[in-house]
Amino acid sequence: MLSLSKHRQKTLSHFDRLSVTINHMPAQLLNGKVFAEKILLQVKAKTATMENNPGLAAILVGDNEASKLYLKLKEMACLEAGINFNSYLLDSSSSDDKIIEVINFLNDDPETNGIIVQLPLPEKFNTDKIISVIKPEKDIDGFQPNSPYTAPTALGIIELLKETKVNLKDKNVIILSNSEEFALPLKKLLPDCKVQYINPKSKIQDLKSDILIVAIGNPHFIKPDMIKNGSILIDVGISKVNGKTVGDIDPSCDQVASWRSPVPSGVGPMTVAMLLNNLLSSKI
Repeated sequence: MLSLSKHRQKTLSHFDRLSVTINHMPAQLLNGKVFAEKILLQVKAKTATMENNPGLAAILVGDNEASKLYLKLKEMACLEAGINFNSYLLDSSSSDDKIIEVINFLNDDPETNGIIVQLPLPEKFNTDKIISVIKPEKDIDGFQPNSPYTAPTALGIIELLKETKVNLKDKNVIILSNSEEFALPLKKLLPDCKVQYINPKSKIQDLKSDILIVAIGNPHFIKPDMIKNGSILIDVGISKVNGKTVGDIDPSCDQVASWRSPVPSGVGPMTVAMLLNNLLSSKI
């Protein structure tokens, strides 16, 4: 017969093992494609009530494969939602002035409610100069300081975080991205969190935070030993490896994290959905 103390030890040992098992369950995936479809259905329903369908114009310069992919996703979403979509394709030999000429035409076009310039542009172009020409009321990407819109990628990330049902108050958030401009709208949308921006070119000492958002375009850069146990991982990176689309976060991180947005079918579809949501608000 077991003594009470030995029985307690045996019971505690059982729960210790159970706790370890629970803590190491694979991360749940944040299926942005499913969530985006719900938003696009709402967009489609609103579009159906409008006298004139909204119009989106997209400018693509060069032949960046990731940019082509994103543009195709936007076109397909527009067609599904009843939004008029027009693309303007320019080769990399074009000039800043040529792109600005197209933007000015679209600025004055009453049937164009939103204008996007697919980034990144080839290095020779002055991106800031080109973006600044877009009328703020048509800048649905939210690039300009005086744009009435919030960056759709940031909005999409927030929607994914909401889907976890995790209380975000006082959470530590690290944003690892090539540009601090990417982090700015996220900081505004996460006022109750402790947000830190890290440039990948700096010496990275610690990425172990409650929420890690990565946008560096470096395939599977983030490994399990770099993240906090039970963290939420948001993967914004997109790269092609042996013909396969992959993100910045290695899927093996699922053994440590609690949630992860996959690539593809994570942030990408949510960005497109929130972009079209911005477009509709321009018509209201």
